Amino acid sequence: MADSTTPVVFLPVQAAYDRWAPGYDSTDNPMVFAARRALDSLAPTLRGRAVVEFGCGTGGNLRLLRRHGAGPLSGFDLSAGMLGVARAAVPSARLWQQDMLHPVPLPDATADAVLFSLTLEHVADPVTPLAEARRLLRPGGRVLVLEIHPYLSLGGVGAHFRDEEGEVRMPVVAHGIADHLNGFARAGLRVAACREWRPRDFGGDRPARLLKRGEAMPILIAFEAVAC
Repeated sequence: MADSTTPVVFLPVQAAYDRWAPGYDSTDNPMVFAARRALDSLAPTLRGRAVVEFGCGTGGNLRLLRRHGAGPLSGFDLSAGMLGVARAAVPSARLWQQDMLHPVPLPDATADAVLFSLTLEHVADPVTPLAEARRLLRPGGRVLVLEIHPYLSLGGVGAHFRDEEGEVRMPVVAHGIADHLNGFARAGLRVAACREWRPRDFGGDRPARLLKRGEAMPILIAFEAVAC
């Protein structure tokens, strides 16, 4: 949170992530840490599986999945700056630039898993991207969603960062639990599993900022959904 002396800059989502891209992977971001740890717990089940990530950013999640043997890997992002980092980091992945509200240029039934990680907060209505994710699923496939917990997002927590010029903020939408559940249902998906992640779940190497609200406050919510 910016103090009274910190300049605050508001940018569109694409411009904000373009600006964030060079330092994104070195930023002390507790939510990114939490989402990566949560994904790491799921990644062993994706070995040898085709994965598509909506909003792949700098490719950090794709790198994690590759280490666990997932593949082939695909991803797209709105930000050209983030994709530039991802292409250098995961050259074997198929990557392209697009908005997740537009149709994905992949055939039906092309993925064993579709991943959203800290991305649906930038979408007012998640049904369009979730329906595209469902279209991409092969039989038995899963949609994996990792998002800031509604307890926090409804309290004003959302994507932001600091650089040498001040604090940069961008448009975010706080989705409640009902928003998530109704979004899945309207997209033709059924929630098969849901987990709330708390700071105490992340081990001793968790960043201190993760404990800002105590060890028991849920900070991340994870959904696994399947086609109805």
